[in-house]
Amino acid sequence: MKINPEYILREIAGECILIPTGNAARKFSGLVAMNESGKFLFNLLKEECTEECLLERFLETYEIDPETALNDIREFTAMLREIGATDE
Repeated sequence: MKINPEYILREIAGECILIPTGNAARKFSGLVAMNESGKFLFNLLKEECTEECLLERFLETYEIDPETALNDIREFTAMLREIGATDE
């Protein structure tokens, strides 16, 4: 999985906001606010990364149990797929 390059992450008024550009903006006309862990995962997905890779890196960075981490990753990546922010 990899982030669609038409989605960019910007910090606006102290918040991380995912913004669609180009064709993506015609398909999804909203903005997505992200917390710190969402920003972390988004940045990992700038390069091709599997779910296993995301989980490994997430567990290296955050103190969280693997089951909760995997559920959070799956929820986050499902949201990205739903809005067209990934190449899948």
